[in-house]
Amino acid sequence: MTTIRLPLPVLLIALATLAAARAAQPGELKDSAGNVIIKYSVEAPTLITSASDPARQFGLFLCFPEHDRPVDDEILPVREALKRAGLLERYVILAGGPRERKFGPKDHEPIQKLLAWALKTYPINPRRVYMYGKGEGGKISGEFSMLHPELIAGSISYSWGWWRMTPEITEPLDAARTKPEVYMVLGLRDLSYHLTNVRDAYSRTYAKGYHIIYREFADLGARTYHPPSNDDAIAWATRLRHKTMPLSRQEHALLDQTAAGPKMVNGRLPALALVGGAPAGVILRKFLASPNAELRAAAARTAYDAIFDEETMTALGRAALDADATVRREALRSLALQANWRSAAAQQALIDLALVPGRAIGPEDRVTAADGIIQALRLQVNGYRQDPALFAALVKLLASDDERLRTMAGNFLAPIRDPGYRGDMGRPEQKMPEGGWDQWVQTTTARALDYFAGYAVCPGASEELMRKYCDGGAFLTGRNPATGAVSPQNPAEGFRLTRESAEAGYVPAQAMLGMLYAIAKGTEQNLPQARAWWEKAADAGHPLAARNLSSLYRGAAGVPSDPKLTQKYLDQYTSSLSGGK
Repeated sequence: MTTIRLPLPVLLIALATLAAARAAQPGELKDSAGNVIIKYSVEAPTLITSASDPARQFGLFLCFPEHDRPVDDEILPVREALKRAGLLERYVILAGGPRERKFGPKDHEPIQKLLAWALKTYPINPRRVYMYGKGEGGKISGEFSMLHPELIAGSISYSWGWWRMTPEITEPLDAARTKPEVYMVLGLRDLSYHLTNVRDAYSRTYAKGYHIIYREFADLGARTYHPPSNDDAIAWATRLRHKTMPLSRQEHALLDQTAAGPKMVNGRLPALALVGGAPAGVILRKFLASPNAELRAAAARTAYDAIFDEETMTALGRAALDADATVRREALRSLALQANWRSAAAQQALIDLALVPGRAIGPEDRVTAADGIIQALRLQVNGYRQDPALFAALVKLLASDDERLRTMAGNFLAPIRDPGYRGDMGRPEQKMPEGGWDQWVQTTTARALDYFAGYAVCPGASEELMRKYCDGGAFLTGRNPATGAVSPQNPAEGFRLTRESAEAGYVPAQAMLGMLYAIAKGTEQNLPQARAWWEKAADAGHPLAARNLSSLYRGAAGVPSDPKLTQKYLDQYTSSLSGGK
C-alpha cells in the first residue's frame, strides 16, 4: 500500500479548510459600490465541485431568523435534521438577515440577490430550493415563496404568519400543480399571540387554496430546534422538487435513459427520485404497470424517496392491490409516508383498503393499511387534526370484526377518547369522547374545513341569498357545494355572488367576503374592507370571523392595531370553542 505524506503546512491548511467549510461562515453580499445588500451566514458541504450532473448537485435551504436574533440562528435545526437523515453533505444551508429590525417588503430584492449569488457560487439545483424561518423569518419564508413562486419549491415556517398574497382575479390558483408547498409549525408553549397569529395565517393560506401541512406540538416552545417537527419537515422538503421550473438538459437525459432502460440500485430507481416531481412521475407510473414484478416493486419503493404528483399516488394505490406481495408491501409503505404529507390520493387508497373487508389482496394488507393511516396521523393526534377523513376511518375500525384492527384503532385514539386517563386514577377509562364518536367526527370535520364548513347548508338551500352564497362557493372552489359535482372556477364571479349575498345580510357570506378581501381572491387585496366585513359577521356571532378579526387588529397593513378589539374578538372566538362555558 502506498502512503501519501503531505508537508505539515499543507496538511494543516487542508484540515483548516475542511473545518471552515463545514462551519457557518459569516459574510456580506455587496453591490458594485461596496454597499451591503444583505448579511448572511453559510454552511456548505466540505467537497465543492462545479457540476451539472444532477447527482452531484446540492439542494439549498434558505434560513431566516426571528427579529433581534443572530443571522445564523436557524441553521442549527436544519443542519441537525439533515445530519440525522444522512443528507448533510448534499445541502447548502444559507442564512440571511433583515435590512432593518424585522423582515418586510424591502427584503425581497436582497433575498433574490442572495439566492442568485448562491446559485452562482455553489452547484445548486434550482429545483431544490427551500425556505425555513422562525417568527419574522417564518413570515418572510411564507410570503416570499408565495410572491416569488418561480424561485422556491417549498417553505417551512415556525411561529408566525404573513398577510401579503398575489391577487387572484379571473384565473384560479392551481396550487397543487403550480405553486410552492407550505409547511407551517406552531408550538403551544410559545407566546400566546404567536398561537393566534399562526392559526389565523393557516386559515387564510388554506382559504387561498395552497396545499399546506400544518402541525401543532404541545412540547414545542419559542425556539425551532425540535427533532419531531424538524425531521418531518426537512424530510418532506428534501423530497420536493419545483413544480414548474423546466428540467435541465441533464435531467431530461436522465429521465430518457431511465425510461429506455431502468437502472436499479438496491431495489430502487434513484434517477427518478433525484429528478422527482410530475416529470419523473410519468415514468414511475409506467414502471408501476410493468409486467416485471421486480421493476414494479422498485417503482413502489422509489415512491418513498421523492414526492411526485397525485396521478402517481393514484397509481401507487393500485399497486397496493398487486398480485405480488412485495409490490403490495412497498406500495403500502410509500402510501403511508405520502399520506403523512397530505397526499389526498394516498390517504384515500389507505382508507379504502382498511375499511373495505374484501378489497385487500393479502390477509395482512388491511392491517398494514390501518397502520399506514396511524403513521399518517401520528403528528396530528395530539395537535391540529387536519385530516378528519383518516380519523373517521379509524373510528369505523373500532367496530371491525377483526380484533387486530379494533386494537390498533382503540389504542391510537386513546388520547382523544380520554386524554387525562392514568391507571392509578381509580376510575374506569372512557371508551369514547364526550358526546360520542359521531359527534366528535362531525366537530373535527367542521373545524378542519374552516370557512368552507359554511357550505354544508347548500344541499336543499331555498333562500335566494343562501343560493347566491352557495353558487359563489362553486366558482371559488371548483366544486358545487350543493351537489359535490365539479364546477368551473372563476374567482371574480365567486366574489361577486358572495358579495351580493353578504350585502343582503347573510352572515356566512359576510365572513367569507372578508376572507376574500384578505387573501385577494376574486379581488385585489384590501385589508380595511376585510376588517369591515369581518366586523359585520363577528358582531352577528360568526366565530371564525372573530378569530381572523382579532389577528387583523393585532397589526396588518392599512389596519391600525387595537389591543382592546384584539382581545374582544379573541375572547369571542375562544368562547365559541367551549360553547360559551
